[in-house]
Amino acid sequence: MDGPFYKEQGWINAALFLGFIVVMSLMAFVNETMGSDSAKGTDSTADSRETLAGLGGPLSPGDPQQVRQGPGGRPEKCRTDDRDTARPTAAPTDVRWQKLIAIMVPTSPSAGPLRTEATMWWCFAHTPTGAVLAAHVIPVELSGAAWRMVAEQQVVPGEPRDAFVTSKARADETNLEESAIGRFVGFSLASYSGDSATVRLLVTNPTGGYLSTSVSVRWREGDWKVALRHDGSLYSSVKRTADPDGFVMWGG
Repeated sequence: MDGPFYKEQGWINAALFLGFIVVMSLMAFVNETMGSDSAKGTDSTADSRETLAGLGGPLSPGDPQQVRQGPGGRPEKCRTDDRDTARPTAAPTDVRWQKLIAIMVPTSPSAGPLRTEATMWWCFAHTPTGAVLAAHVIPVELSGAAWRMVAEQQVVPGEPRDAFVTSKARADETNLEESAIGRFVGFSLASYSGDSATVRLLVTNPTGGYLSTSVSVRWREGDWKVALRHDGSLYSSVKRTADPDGFVMWGG
């Protein structure tokens, strides 16, 4: 990764580089702790099971056998209009900015998240715009106090998730709310197939210009879930850019 992200102490750097948003700090932490776990030869799968023990249900709070009995396999309390399958060329007209953990994230009454509960924001439209919003919201949730529930219910299961959970559970806690003052300013849909998408995110750079990275999501069990990279990272490598060409700007 470029610049200050590629350091040996992920969480410490998150505190040092004031002005960076939560999601970027989390990315730095994940990338570094993945490497240290590999060197130690830990069994992240077993540790992940122990860490997640006692949590239940995919996608929404409640009985895991009941939450997906709505139309089309959706959770009971999740209804979205999925007719707009066009790739977004502008920000949703009904976009609303809400504070999540420590930063403002884009939401939409039509594309989601329609359920904004204390522990988790979920229920996104099965559309390209729904995928874009999920790629903004879910990674930020993973920096909050309820990250274990989010990891189980809003991250695609598998070895990457096991590695992510194990590393985050071992890390020292850092108060990111004091340093998270950056903001999302744009996005682009790098790919979309209906059941998977890769979303590029554009954020402000405290030293000037912008920084971009990407998040992948997958449609699974009636909602969008984050699909981690093979090493358990949330994000691709960060790139610096002086202008926002190629991105749809959020505006406002």
